[in-house]
Amino acid sequence: MKIVDWNLEWMNRWFSGNARPRWGSGELTPDEARICARKAAAVIDALAPDLLCLQEGPSAEAEMALFIEEVLSDADGPRYEALIGSDGGAQKLYVLRRRGGLVRAVERATDAATRALAEPWAADVNGDMLLEGYEFTRLPLVVDIDPVGGAPVRVVVLHTKSKYVHRGAALWRDPARRQEFVVAALLARRRISAEGFRLRAYLDALVAEDPEARIVVTGDWNDGPGTDFFERSYLTHNVADIVLGSTFLPGLIFHHPLLAHVPAAALFTARFDDFVDEVTDRPLLLDHFAISPGLTPWVQAAGIGHDAYEAGLTGAGTARVERPSDHRPIWVEIGRPLTG
Repeated sequence: MKIVDWNLEWMNRWFSGNARPRWGSGELTPDEARICARKAAAVIDALAPDLLCLQEGPSAEAEMALFIEEVLSDADGPRYEALIGSDGGAQKLYVLRRRGGLVRAVERATDAATRALAEPWAADVNGDMLLEGYEFTRLPLVVDIDPVGGAPVRVVVLHTKSKYVHRGAALWRDPARRQEFVVAALLARRRISAEGFRLRAYLDALVAEDPEARIVVTGDWNDGPGTDFFERSYLTHNVADIVLGSTFLPGLIFHHPLLAHVPAAALFTARFDDFVDEVTDRPLLLDHFAISPGLTPWVQAAGIGHDAYEAGLTGAGTARVERPSDHRPIWVEIGRPLTG
């Protein structure tokens, strides 16, 4: 089966009306919204996932249904059915199952360990040396899927707190206000670290209980391999390293299939101007898969959908209607372990 993960860049701005959806919003006209939707649908159709995990989905299920009905349907009806995450405001998490594909069913996980993810935990996210209750910015969407011809797999969709700081570039470039940016940026990074550690504790518990547990963690983690200025200078954490696991517990380490299957030059899912390190159009790997030890032998291939994404670029790709998203999709194929 093929699992695709994609941050679709503020899908909520394609719609108005929530439970009675219509195309268009204060940011996009109806025609512009439909252009964005068609570009996204073309990428999805090119990748043909059995399971599609989305970040920054619309706030209402009816809006996602409109997207599916209008651009992801054929003569036989909608090609996908959607399950929405429990929170996230205007940036919801979704899992879409392709009808007739290699995933028979998707169910929301309801075990005690998964329910506990919604509960606050003690963390110092503001650096005042006091432990206070903290919750996920967006509660991970955890589902159990039933693949055709395979054992059940748990999929965890994670969209961590953003590193974004309002007017960050202006603050950083103003010597009198740079410290304001540093304080806000560190708060965001400490929150991302807290979410990474909490999720890793959950994964440790699952694998400790069942070393053969089949788990896929995916999503936009807003961080990746390599150290940025704040990780180097202020000793914050690299979230991908946290989620993948500790080298001191090798039996619990999750596998990152993109690192094994994608050439280094293509190992990015987004490009942004880094005004801190002064790197224009910097390639960043922000979107990830982490595969549990028990499922790793089943991974057959993985990649980043550069070709499908770039086919949808028009103009300079800077305006929203000129690109499918500001992230590129990632994919992994899971099948029976190779033998002999």
